Amino acid sequence: MSGSGGSYFGPSSPTTSCEALQFVTQLASPKALVIEELNVDDILDVVFQHSSVQVVVALWHGNEAGGIVDPHLAQLRNCMNQGEQFQAKVLALSGGQVRLRVYHV
Repeated sequence: MSGSGGSYFGPSSPTTSCEALQFVTQLASPKALVIEELNVDDILDVVFQHSSVQVVVALWHGNEAGGIVDPHLAQLRNCMNQGEQFQAKVLALSGGQVRLRVYHV
């Protein structure tokens, strides 16, 4: 099979600055007790989970709503390691699924 050799996850080098980084994604492993409190347009904090691995999670009032998994995750982690802060706005809620826009603040 021939191909371009490109990756599904896109380029490995950052294509936008931290300030311009934003993307729409689905909340991974949503926590039912937290997401049932969410409404469209709510703002969640995007932070590193306290563990040895740099897992990025979205918090609602200090409680983990779920994880952030996206092709932009490596760049998001790099920006957060530089002290940049991000939030996520709830765009849609559907049957336990949460669609978010992650953006720089």
